[in-house]
Amino acid sequence: MANYAAPLINFPISGTLRTAGALWAQGTAATLRRIQVYELEFGQTGALSSTDCQVQWDVSRFGATSGLTASAVVPASLDIADVSPMAQFANASTGTGENTYTSAGFGLALKQWSINQRGSYRWRALDDGDNIIIPATTVTGIGVRALSSNFTSTGFGNISFVER
Repeated sequence: MANYAAPLINFPISGTLRTAGALWAQGTAATLRRIQVYELEFGQTGALSSTDCQVQWDVSRFGATSGLTASAVVPASLDIADVSPMAQFANASTGTGENTYTSAGFGLALKQWSINQRGSYRWRALDDGDNIIIPATTVTGIGVRALSSNFTSTGFGNISFVER
């Protein structure tokens, strides 16, 4: 069992939900691993809007990454002795291509928060039973997205997970 972290980046935040980070299972039947997300941290950085405003953050499931136009990132191992993750991760969606987020497994809008442009948020599973689970099924995953009608700077954060 290994722990990993990857950066969430959304620039610029816009008036439509755009992916700051997408995490999914990838591999063959012999190499697929179940992913358990245990922590999400996010906030906003950069120039503030002149009017006080909110940023809506969303965590939803998807079943394919074919539409996503984003940067591939190798998640960092929290223990340098661990192997590279089998999970795939992408962040900084360009907005020209997005995943199709679906309610597969009753999973659309698993979590949602609205936070002030000056704020940040940390969600952490209280124990293993509270983790967000990504099944060991090829190209099934979750995306962390953000939107705001007024805030147009950068959304930034981290996602931490375990592969089992």
